[in-house]
Amino acid sequence: MGLEQAIEAEAQAQAICMQTQDFTRAYEAFVAKQKPVFEGN
Repeated sequence: MGLEQAIEAEAQAQAICMQTQDFTRAYEAFVAKQKPVFEGN
């Protein structure tokens, strides 16, 4: 896998992760300067 392909694969993986409820919890906890509680979804 070349560099451009690796960057694209990482971007796609991050996009998938950003659709989870855990990502939303993490983001909201970060903004509120609190510890996130992950539920695995």
